[in-house]
Amino acid sequence: MDPTSNVSMNNQTGKLRRNKATTFESPSIPKAFFDLQHHFIFSKKKAPVDGIEAIQRDGAAISEHAVVKYANDERPDEKEKQDLENMFKTVLRIGVQNSDIVYTHLLQLSQCYEAMARNNKLIVFTNDISVRKAFNGLIYNCMRTGLVADSKTLEITGVLSVTDFIMVLMMLWKYRENLDELKGTPLSHEDFRQMDIAYMPISRWKGGIRILVFERKGISFYFTSGCLEMKGQLKPFINIGLKESIFRAVELLTKHRIHRLPVMDENTGDCAYILTHRRILHYLWKHCALLPKPECLSQRVVDLEMGTWKNLLYADEQTPLIDCLDMLIDNHISGIPIVEKQTLKVKEVYTRFDAASAAFSDHIDLSVTVTRAIQERDYQCGIRRDAVVTAHYTTTLWCLIEIFIDKNVHRIFMVDDKTILKGIISLSDVIEFLVLRPSRQTANGNNK
Repeated sequence: MDPTSNVSMNNQTGKLRRNKATTFESPSIPKAFFDLQHHFIFSKKKAPVDGIEAIQRDGAAISEHAVVKYANDERPDEKEKQDLENMFKTVLRIGVQNSDIVYTHLLQLSQCYEAMARNNKLIVFTNDISVRKAFNGLIYNCMRTGLVADSKTLEITGVLSVTDFIMVLMMLWKYRENLDELKGTPLSHEDFRQMDIAYMPISRWKGGIRILVFERKGISFYFTSGCLEMKGQLKPFINIGLKESIFRAVELLTKHRIHRLPVMDENTGDCAYILTHRRILHYLWKHCALLPKPECLSQRVVDLEMGTWKNLLYADEQTPLIDCLDMLIDNHISGIPIVEKQTLKVKEVYTRFDAASAAFSDHIDLSVTVTRAIQERDYQCGIRRDAVVTAHYTTTLWCLIEIFIDKNVHRIFMVDDKTILKGIISLSDVIEFLVLRPSRQTANGNNK
């Protein structure tokens, strides 16, 4: 099957397929295709080692072939000396018996660099810069995550995210609540500047040093940043190599419950880009036209074991902002729906990135309602990147993926005909269901 046939056919109509699967000129497209015999064909040199090992553990049949392949797809000049190895290409043929495993195999045979976006931006802070300056750098560049490098060696050692910013605000607010004269009063920028925690370097925030937060009436209030690690909220620096498989990246994202994974160049030690669930879903979407669709894509999401449908976390319009932040941090979620108290109709969503808008406010007041906080956020920063997006709970998985791609959001709230909240499905839920679930089922079948 000639994969370029789709290009010519679409060019005749002047339109490209909506999922952009026909843009083969992009260097990020892997040299692989799905043939009529349901076999993946990949270059042996290109396939990640960890991906091949994962396929072998799942019990898939792998056969090896040597086929004639002239360099640059052209017959070499007879007068020129050609290395014999350049005239042959070793490929791997991997049989696929079940269409559900097709996306799993695609990511197992794809390297992390292939999912890199064309427009890529990174921010790196040295660990001697103050926490406040680092957060301002994230906000003004509309970034959710920055990398932290050692100020002496410039080696990447960690990640600074909006979550750290939220935790700083919450700690300051809760310490102030212990003082009767400051309880419930907004935190001004002048107060923020007077507190040591705002100007400590990142190295102290990430470390375990005892920090004087503020002092009132002879009483000193200290904060030991090492308590983040004690609570399990200070995560180790998790990263992955450029040439490791995207499947391994999905495993790391799921295991450590993180949303962003730095992809490091093994040769230079530099970070090439930050891989997210969103980029992985776009990578799968880009290849959908070349691959058979698993049967699960045509099923209703409510019938699939995916997402959260019981014990839903939500807030009503009068819930204090501090309570919403507690739910976000304690439950390791990126956004929480705001519903009507009586009907549970979805009205809004409050995300971790929304909390960063406090940096633009004249004062910081975490005792206000979440509705008021959203209004202030819209006034300060305009339209939010992660607005509330809903879908009917009978929607098929394929339609749900289309909504994720079109709306470019992290989560979709599943509702009924009256927009009453029924469930929540996130990007990580979709990726885990499409990629990790089939692999686990295959492994369990082999163990039996």
